[in-house]
Amino acid sequence: MAMNFAPQDADEFAALLAESAAPARTRFKPGDRVRGQVLFLGENNATLLLPDGQEGLLDLSGLRGKDGQPTVKEGDSVEGHVVRIRDRVIEVARHLGRGTVNMDVLHEAAQSGLPISGTISATNKGGYVIDLGNGAQGFCPHAMVDVRRVEDPNTLVGQRFEFRVLEIRDQKDVLLSRRAVLQEAQERNIETTRAALVVGARLKGTVTNVREFGAFVDLGGIEGMIPASELAYGRVKVEEVVHPGEKVEVEVMRVEPSVDNRGRPNLRISLSMRALTADPFEAALPALLPGVVLEGKVRRTEVFGAFVELVPGVEGLVHVSAFGRRVIRPSDVVQPEQRVTVRILAVDAAARRVSLAYVAPENLIKILDPNAKKPSDTAGLRIVGVALPLEDRGAAEGLQSAPNNQRAERARVPGMGEVLTVTVDKHESFGVFVTWGTPPQLGRGLVPVSELGLATGADTRRNLPVGSTFEAVVLDSRPDGKVRLSKAAAIHAREQNEANDWLKQQTGAAANHAGVGSLGEALMASLGRKKGA
Repeated sequence: MAMNFAPQDADEFAALLAESAAPARTRFKPGDRVRGQVLFLGENNATLLLPDGQEGLLDLSGLRGKDGQPTVKEGDSVEGHVVRIRDRVIEVARHLGRGTVNMDVLHEAAQSGLPISGTISATNKGGYVIDLGNGAQGFCPHAMVDVRRVEDPNTLVGQRFEFRVLEIRDQKDVLLSRRAVLQEAQERNIETTRAALVVGARLKGTVTNVREFGAFVDLGGIEGMIPASELAYGRVKVEEVVHPGEKVEVEVMRVEPSVDNRGRPNLRISLSMRALTADPFEAALPALLPGVVLEGKVRRTEVFGAFVELVPGVEGLVHVSAFGRRVIRPSDVVQPEQRVTVRILAVDAAARRVSLAYVAPENLIKILDPNAKKPSDTAGLRIVGVALPLEDRGAAEGLQSAPNNQRAERARVPGMGEVLTVTVDKHESFGVFVTWGTPPQLGRGLVPVSELGLATGADTRRNLPVGSTFEAVVLDSRPDGKVRLSKAAAIHAREQNEANDWLKQQTGAAANHAGVGSLGEALMASLGRKKGA
């Protein structure tokens, strides 16, 4: 049987269908965290549009700047907690402020989990006294004031924070926790932070702890570490660069899976502040020209020379042979932290090396060219002047000058079989780089591992430390300046020569003895055998 509907019945039926098709609205309760968009700003409240279409009323008392004006505007997204629901109006607040606190409000906050704002007014042996306003006070134990240990509790006195009401005892003793609020914030941020943790990403964080080896930074629920070497260019002390609580910007260098001390999955994150700053070597390079005289600070001394800081992040080496006189130990002339005057001998931009010569104070005026123009400098170098050419400096300085092409004058190319006294300059897996002569005529060559005369697997760094000297024979000398040498051949030839000397003494017939000869002859014989001659 057909049924006929009156027009008004049809309208009501359509409305009923529309209502049943609409998604169910969220049933909020006090303490729920909500996010909404500001639709309208009033004098004391703002109207919020919540995600499911409901409207909320946001208390602006916790959202005002020092000038009293709201820190939000229409269209902004704001997060807060549901304080109460009255006449179907959802009242939202960022936290409970000083003017709204009483025991009823505190009980409600304890049940709902709504944060409450308070100021740390004092500290004692057990924790902190919190001023909640309207004469109300609370207590926060030391262990509950932060997610990390606070070294000096007095640093927090006078600061205002949000707390969670944990318990109310005897209607007067209010137990608070700031740590609970921080942990909740960390959990909300951790996924966002994890997604941003890719090598090369630039992030902002807060320094949480400073140690001798580096600084720990909270990136938003996840902590990373800046090694001391990545804080800044040059040699710095961590505590002189950053401080706990400081906001910093970092670049992610490495992200590696690891486990914490409880065996739980974790991330080991290496960060860098240095990567976000300009390279001081590149900035100083235009002014680092051979002949330029400048001041620097001795950073450390070694047996082979002294390292001098020209500006933070730029160091040069005064070789033991570049002190203007015979020096057994550089520490006999200069000491760490001493300010000295040096002259640039040569610069190797690719290797980031600066070769320097020490200028004695009594010789400074004698070697400066009064007519030379100082190079322009924007890197903070303490340029004194430019040295006179070698022929005009006379005996004021016992060192030769490098030419103006920023490369040291090449030493004479040694001949095959020549014996040189060399100094260890650098270790590599395939051999040892050595030098001979004096700057700027400083020769450089390679002694392969197989020619060092050491047992297989021996530690070359321990047996032949940088700065140590020994005799080596030139095995190969190319026109391009590449020289290959052998310590083992020099040892063998020396032993053979000593044997020949002994035979000469025993027989008295050195001139007719086939095995007797000079050290050079012994060396050539040794080299001939190496080549299968």
